[in-house]
Amino acid sequence: MKNYNNGIYLLDAHYLRDNLAAVYMVVEGDSVALVETANAPSLKYVLEALDKLNLTSEAVKYILLTHIHLDHAGGAGSYMAAFPNAKLVVHPKGVRHMIDPSYLEAGVVGVYGQEFVDQVYGKLAPIDADRIISAEDGLIINLNGRELICRDTPGHANHHNIIIDTKTAGIFSGDIFGVVYPELNFKHKRLVFPATTPVNFAPEKMINSIGLIESYAPEYVYLTHFGQVDNIGQIANTLRRIIADYVAIVRESAEAEDVVAEIANRLRQHIVFEAKSLDLPVSEEEVLSLLEMDMQINAQGLAVWSKQINS
Repeated sequence: MKNYNNGIYLLDAHYLRDNLAAVYMVVEGDSVALVETANAPSLKYVLEALDKLNLTSEAVKYILLTHIHLDHAGGAGSYMAAFPNAKLVVHPKGVRHMIDPSYLEAGVVGVYGQEFVDQVYGKLAPIDADRIISAEDGLIINLNGRELICRDTPGHANHHNIIIDTKTAGIFSGDIFGVVYPELNFKHKRLVFPATTPVNFAPEKMINSIGLIESYAPEYVYLTHFGQVDNIGQIANTLRRIIADYVAIVRESAEAEDVVAEIANRLRQHIVFEAKSLDLPVSEEEVLSLLEMDMQINAQGLAVWSKQINS
């Protein structure tokens, strides 16, 4: 558990590996809000953190999801069962999938395979509709007097919100403000890249959502993948530049026999170039080993977008 002060804590969900997915805990007096749920096995780390802070499971009042991709929402059913006083706060387009997760689960099986879903997530548990709050754009959640504002931020997914903590002006960004792993974060040299996961990548919307985050002038943004970042303007500019690069890669790969494989190969070349341009103290092999899954998933999302714009 990492204490960022002002009642914000990062918990490593230990999802697939260390330092990949975060669950954030916001503590205000005797009340707690959780941001993200990773998968069900991550629940034990939340319970341990509550115990360290001398808080009980009844203290958890809200569980906020930035979106319903399963590395963010896979544990929602288990969390809601463990925290009897909690309400689940989720984008309006995600509500029905939390009530009945069967369609969501089937879609993830289609992308990652049944064996992966069984091993990492298990059977997704449905959540009672009366325990769910539909997070319309601008919704304010009151956590013991501390206001958390949900804002609609499409581009990575059409069911994506950011959560703004008005006490600190910090923003929990889910996947819309990119990915920065600690292993590739050296002081102010960070290897950041967008997340273009299937199936809702929309470059123009992503750029607009990044601009919305900038408009709040946050000192810190809290990435689900992974941790607190500053220098928000610099990251925003880098993301906009790379989104343009990704769009160019898609157009250059459109005629390939295997579009996904071609895009993935170009993304690997791109991320290696980015790492070298930053003069990071890691080898090309280390970069590719750490980011192979991200490049594959990003390639799948870009290939889906390629079909959409070329159909």
